[in-house]
Amino acid sequence: MKLLQKAPILSVFFILFLSCAKEKADWETLIQNSAQLTIVSISNKELGPIPSTISNLQKVEELQIPYNSISSLPDSFIELKELRLLNLYGNTLSSLPANFGNLPNLKVLLLGRTEIAEVPSSLPSLKNLEILALDETKIAFTDKDVEILAQIPNLKKLDLTLCRKITGLPKNLKLLGFLQELTLQKVMLEKEDVIRLRDELPKVRVKI
Repeated sequence: MKLLQKAPILSVFFILFLSCAKEKADWETLIQNSAQLTIVSISNKELGPIPSTISNLQKVEELQIPYNSISSLPDSFIELKELRLLNLYGNTLSSLPANFGNLPNLKVLLLGRTEIAEVPSSLPSLKNLEILALDETKIAFTDKDVEILAQIPNLKKLDLTLCRKITGLPKNLKLLGFLQELTLQKVMLEKEDVIRLRDELPKVRVKI
């Protein structure tokens, strides 16, 4: 995925990158050392729940924190007003806070391989969200999920790869006809489902 850039284009990106070796780290040290950074990337450090002081990362635009045993986000997370990309892949997160939609610049949200079982109801408030990845989650792709997805005003790409709870397509599938791309790779679909995808989403690039 190409790095999202902010206009005017920044001449220098500050990046904090910690290796993928499985070893302990702590949030407070990370936050203290990253207060002036626009890109923060740290994985496999077993950081655990994010503290309320995450709000000190006022300049961060890209936050890559996969595989860190994160089970929840604090309400103060919405203070990251410059955030454009959030990667929570591989964490134990099962829900998002009710106020999560108050992130005005978020364009890319990666929730793959988390414990999320339904599309969070706060997502339609993300007015600039374009890419949503829910691959390898417990999403069942229900009518309710589609109703919420259809309310995300600028959503373009949706990834449901390897969502093993999906056993068929929702009745209101047509509501997703505004998408540019829908990925359902390695999902158990019947022949009738494939026909429905073609007939009901003719303008969507469907990957199966």
